[in-house]
Amino acid sequence: MEQEEYELVPMNPIRRLEKKMERMEKSSAGGEMVKELIDVVRTNQQIVDDIVKINSDMIGRVSSLSTSVQQMTEKLNEFMGRLEVVGSAPPEAAAQSAEINDETARRLERLEKRINSLVLSSAAKRRPAPGSMMPMRRMPPAQPSF
Repeated sequence: MEQEEYELVPMNPIRRLEKKMERMEKSSAGGEMVKELIDVVRTNQQIVDDIVKINSDMIGRVSSLSTSVQQMTEKLNEFMGRLEVVGSAPPEAAAQSAEINDETARRLERLEKRINSLVLSSAAKRRPAPGSMMPMRRMPPAQPSF
């Protein structure tokens, strides 16, 4: 279904134009030229009406687009505000974060020392004591066989 649009337009000029067209049609009963001219005028008026409808539709679309852009701008501003809140931590939080980092660094150092001592003690257990090694025998040089 096509929806018809109505506009408030002064009717006097239109009525005068219609009366002139009727007089022209009556005065030249056999004039094909006048009928073609009137047909062209009607076609022209139809084109003007279509343009007015398209213009009204475009105005509606632009206004809805304007509303959408405004909503998007508000959402973007809200998002940027949230980013600023998250990015700017209070000084207490920064000090607390530094304390946590220091504590973590100390724990890592202790763990590193423990691991190093475990590695050294396990290496010492694997290696025999210096006096407990058996002397190695020397093999006589191999004699060439011809």
